[in-house]
Amino acid sequence: MLAETRALAGNIVAGISSDHRSRNRSQGSLVPVSDYPAYADLITNASDRGIFDGLGFPDPRFSSGYVISKPPNSPALFWHQDWWGWNDPISFRDEIAQVFAFYYLTETTRTNGCLRVLPGSHRKRHPLHDVPDAHGEALGRVDEPDNIVYQSVPGEVAVEVEAGSLVIGDARLLHGTYANRSADERTLITLWYHPNFSGLPEPIQARIAGIFRREGIDTDPDGTAKLGLDEWPGPQRSQVAPLFPLYHGSAAPQPWTREPIGLS
Repeated sequence: MLAETRALAGNIVAGISSDHRSRNRSQGSLVPVSDYPAYADLITNASDRGIFDGLGFPDPRFSSGYVISKPPNSPALFWHQDWWGWNDPISFRDEIAQVFAFYYLTETTRTNGCLRVLPGSHRKRHPLHDVPDAHGEALGRVDEPDNIVYQSVPGEVAVEVEAGSLVIGDARLLHGTYANRSADERTLITLWYHPNFSGLPEPIQARIAGIFRREGIDTDPDGTAKLGLDEWPGPQRSQVAPLFPLYHGSAAPQPWTREPIGLS
């Protein structure tokens, strides 16, 4: 699976436009996996192998994912957290509403841009939470390279991994990466899951269903004109269908709120 995933990702990365690279200089790339049905095995991997069961996830569902590849000699990924439902009380509970699953396709160290995290920042406020527009275009372009969001901060922990590793984390956790100071591309696949979809408040479910349909996602502005998993060819669609976050209620989608209002 690692070899196949590397090959597909390599072809995708080779086709990334210079404009996309410029807009996402900090991230490296943000290519939606939903455009590539060949990722069906990867999306179902953790569920099929019982990893989610082992973590106590009673009803995991998938919402979105990206090929994120930092080119050689590229800047750090800005500090940020990825939860968007801070105006709902569930954001302040022990229950995890969303997790990231990072599949690393290369050995990843501080030198080539490994993950760095701030332990406990999913439950306790940190000065980095006050950075405005933490997913904005200016940060993606690295308009201000001396900004604190690209720098090392006290308490950060480097997550260095071997190729083929899977790292799972709470979406509320403040995280970023070191700069890629190597001569090689550093590629990973980011997949987003919701451990207990049916147990979430209905507005949250409605928002997740919209994300799944690529509606109103700030990291995928052109997504509505492209492929969704429910449009995949029959075999791949059937494979991933048990992870679809389907919502049939009447609740309005949860307002999109990335700022951790109320976190103290």
